[in-house]
Amino acid sequence: MPRSSDTAQTSQDPNPPNIYQKFAATLSRTEWLSRADLDSYRNHLLTRLVTFASAQSPFYRERLKPLFRNGPEPNLDAWSEIPLLRRSELESDIDRINPVQIPQDVGAVSTARTSGTTGAHAEFRTCMLARIAAEGMMYRHYCWHELDLTAPMASVRFYSSSQRRYPAGITEQNWSAVRPGATHHTIDVREPVGDIIAWLAQRAPKYLLTFPSMMHDLAHHPDADVVAQLKLERMIGISEPLIPHIRGVVEKRFGCEIAQIYACAEMGCIALQVPGDDHYLGCEETVFLEILNDDGEPVYPGQTGHVVLTSFYNYATPFIRYEIGDYATLAALPCPSGRELMRLQRINGRSRSALLTLTGQRIWPNEIPLSEIAALLSSPRFQIRQPDKSTIEVIFAAEKEKQPASQQELGALFARLLGGNIVTRLTPVDDMTRTAGGKRELVISIAH
Repeated sequence: MPRSSDTAQTSQDPNPPNIYQKFAATLSRTEWLSRADLDSYRNHLLTRLVTFASAQSPFYRERLKPLFRNGPEPNLDAWSEIPLLRRSELESDIDRINPVQIPQDVGAVSTARTSGTTGAHAEFRTCMLARIAAEGMMYRHYCWHELDLTAPMASVRFYSSSQRRYPAGITEQNWSAVRPGATHHTIDVREPVGDIIAWLAQRAPKYLLTFPSMMHDLAHHPDADVVAQLKLERMIGISEPLIPHIRGVVEKRFGCEIAQIYACAEMGCIALQVPGDDHYLGCEETVFLEILNDDGEPVYPGQTGHVVLTSFYNYATPFIRYEIGDYATLAALPCPSGRELMRLQRINGRSRSALLTLTGQRIWPNEIPLSEIAALLSSPRFQIRQPDKSTIEVIFAAEKEKQPASQQELGALFARLLGGNIVTRLTPVDDMTRTAGGKRELVISIAH
């Protein structure tokens, strides 16, 4: 935790670095630690966190007993015995999860809430220390991808207030707490795509931060040339998994790379895309990232498993072994950069983001022939729904003066993909809708 002296100005240094800069400087060193040193760094933070949570949280006092069965010092060898924290428990037991007392040196405490992708929003508390950690990882991402922190950025994302609307949005002078001062234009992702394009043209940002589904909408809009003429130097993807199909379409259309971030409201950054590579490296100095199989054991390289997270720095609402509901695939090979941080091949998404074959195997979006489906539909914007294993419904934005393929052709495609006879329904709509949190899911499967 930061000491009071960390933020105090001294006569020797009239312009000391802010606390965000100090933490970011630490991260610039720790990203090159050996695997053994990373494990030691993690265990030090875990020991401090679980000792605090066991003493101050009624919920964790019981939950963490396996770590303390031999005395007051936690035995992290028993880590796998700690039950996973479920979203339902976060909602029902938040008053018992929250600590009775919060250390003063974690800074100001505020209330936040989950994204609500699969249901109602759940509220939790966060603290300044956790925000410093999250901003430090965002700064790492910006540095990896060589962003100019004095240049203007536009953010098109979900905002809970109704203030960031077209035509004005809100313009601030800060998109990095580590290096503040750059112009930051913001607007809500739920605004019409045409209005967002007009807004971008007026503000001419150098970088655009938004959802991959919004990037896809921009690329296929009749006014996409307006965005292309901005000559964006980088797009930063957030909040949704970035699949190769969307990456290819967007990068080709706008001539700039996408730098993807894997994050969530509860943790901040979880993993960051590596420059020149579509793999991700875990934010291991701020989050303990576990990828577990259905038996609760760590997966092997190349395997896909459940994402389980522990936040090292949120002492206001401790998240310890929190199963967020996502799946990810562990990379088979280490990072070519030489960094020994956990490397992920892919962020797969939620369980409902995968189609189920007739034999119960998951087919993730990166394995679905999306380009072929778009061609058969004569529409690039669609959503695949699977109410049961043998039924597929394709919702698509009908393109004027174009006839979609017959249900028979799409049925044959899904029969090959899912391994048997499939009932396929096509449902044209005027436009594709977003969730209350502004997201759009490519696949929604409730089959089991």
